[in-house]
Amino acid sequence: MILHLLGLTGITLIIVGATIFDRMRNWLLLKRPNDIGYLVTCPQCMGFWVGLFGGMIYADMLMMTPLYAGAVSLLALLIDKWLLMRRVA
Repeated sequence: MILHLLGLTGITLIIVGATIFDRMRNWLLLKRPNDIGYLVTCPQCMGFWVGLFGGMIYADMLMMTPLYAGAVSLLALLIDKWLLMRRVA
C-alpha cells in the first residue's frame, strides 16, 4: 500500500510540476482558470483525484478508496512544500 501511495504521489507531482506538462497546464489555465486550470496546478487538489482513481484500481476494498484519496492529497502537499523549501534554501 505504501508503494502505491508513493507512486500515486509521484504521478500527482509530475502532473502538477513537470515541464513536460507545461503546455497543457498553461492551456488549461487560459481556458478554464477557475476549475480544471486550478486543479492541475494544486498538488493537494490533484492528489485527491489521483488518489481517488488510484484507490479504485489498487484498493482491495472500495471503502479504502477515500483513504487513498486523502493520503495521496496530503503526501503530495507535504512533498511539494518540502521541495519548495529546498529550492529556496
